[in-house]
Amino acid sequence: MSAAHTASHPRRSKPGARVSLLVLLGALVMPSLGCPVSGNGGASNGPRSSYPPASVYEIDPQFAGEWDGDVDGLPGTLNIGELDDRSFFGSFVTHDNATEYTLLLEHSYVDTEDGGEVPSNRVTFTWQDGLGSRGKGWLLINREDTALTGSFGYGVATEGLGEWSFVRENF
Repeated sequence: MSAAHTASHPRRSKPGARVSLLVLLGALVMPSLGCPVSGNGGASNGPRSSYPPASVYEIDPQFAGEWDGDVDGLPGTLNIGELDDRSFFGSFVTHDNATEYTLLLEHSYVDTEDGGEVPSNRVTFTWQDGLGSRGKGWLLINREDTALTGSFGYGVATEGLGEWSFVRENF
């Protein structure tokens, strides 16, 4: 067998082919992990996290509690509990117990003119359903602390799966 034939043997991987295969695998795996694939200049070509602006009310919003309403037309109950000043845990369960989302919510704060921070009317959250689906979303509370509205999506998207609408159950 000649040296030229051995170097081009089909069972031997070529260095350039190995790098190309790794790049291809990386491009396929990154989106499935929730990492945006970058295009020109680092701009994301896929869905992105986008949140509505946070507002400040005269009183500090109270997100913790039991809320009745629906997620994308599925009626259920949202329970939110406080972890600390800026974090909450939550669970949405449909009335028929067919769907459950577990949430980790982060309270958004707004900078004041004097350099401080105050709590806003917005929380952002990550969710998962225990079946492998997960994503992000947001909720806004009204001035009276009696209603929540929001949206959620898969992966890094904060919309696309449906709207959230709730009223406080026990206020």
